[in-house]
Amino acid sequence: MNGAYASTVNLQTTLSASVSASDGYPAHHPIQCKTVIVLEEDGRMACEHGYVPADDPRTQACIDQSVAILLIELAVEKETTP
Repeated sequence: MNGAYASTVNLQTTLSASVSASDGYPAHHPIQCKTVIVLEEDGRMACEHGYVPADDPRTQACIDQSVAILLIELAVEKETTP
């Protein structure tokens, strides 16, 4: 990856800033946590402090944005690779 571009994107910070609490879901979403984050096989997103269920809309937003950022980084890499 283009080192200059990759160093300017902090995925966790970007996603944390873009998610907010949803009605009926825990206020703490793992993406807002500075600990290790995992996406469980059953769709739950978890951190050391807890988890949110698979149907939490913030989790889908995180996944969607992660894919979008990955595609941008791949496009930049392809563009800068001789």
